Amino acid sequence: MRNFFEFIKKLLPLGNKKLSDIKFRTELFLKLGVIINVGFASYNIFTGILYRSVWFGGVAIYYIMLCLIKFFLIYRGFERKAGDIKELYDFRTCSIMLLVLNLTIAILICQMIWQNKSHLYGESVIYVATIFTLFRLSAAIIDTLRLRKFHSPTLYAAKALSLSVALMSFFSLQTALLDRINTDMSVKRGLNIVTGSVVGVTVATIALKSLLKAEKHLKKQ
Repeated sequence: MRNFFEFIKKLLPLGNKKLSDIKFRTELFLKLGVIINVGFASYNIFTGILYRSVWFGGVAIYYIMLCLIKFFLIYRGFERKAGDIKELYDFRTCSIMLLVLNLTIAILICQMIWQNKSHLYGESVIYVATIFTLFRLSAAIIDTLRLRKFHSPTLYAAKALSLSVALMSFFSLQTALLDRINTDMSVKRGLNIVTGSVVGVTVATIALKSLLKAEKHLKKQ
């Protein structure tokens, strides 16, 4: 029980820190994201076992990978002092994990395209999901551009993850919207192939760029 409370205390240590601090804000959102992702992973694991569904199993693996990467960033990356060479090694490890996440994303995209899989939203919920997804994608792009002012491998990795997840959410939203408006199957598949390919290549590029960036800085040490 004591370890549990210590974990909670470490998970959300707001203290007197300001949300204007990009490093603190990023760490906070990662911690909140872990809680949410654990919930989604648990739900999809249970549903996948209950219905013997490969789709739910794949989604569960996706959320498990997100949890692992976020845990790694929180308890390794953000614990390092500025300029610590170990942060670069952690950055390289995280980049490799992003590549594994990209493989999971690619599998889900293929299932969405060829098996006509998508997330189902209620009539009112889909509008909220649309606004949230577009806001999330915009925020991820802006944060990534702003990050040029910072020289933190951990922040770079966190923002790379955020952008990758936002792109996947955007593609998932597209499949749901096309289902909602009863788009012709051939048109729907064509649009999903285009968007899915762009998302898959972009996410892979983000992961590879992160890995190359890590290797470049390590060679300078």
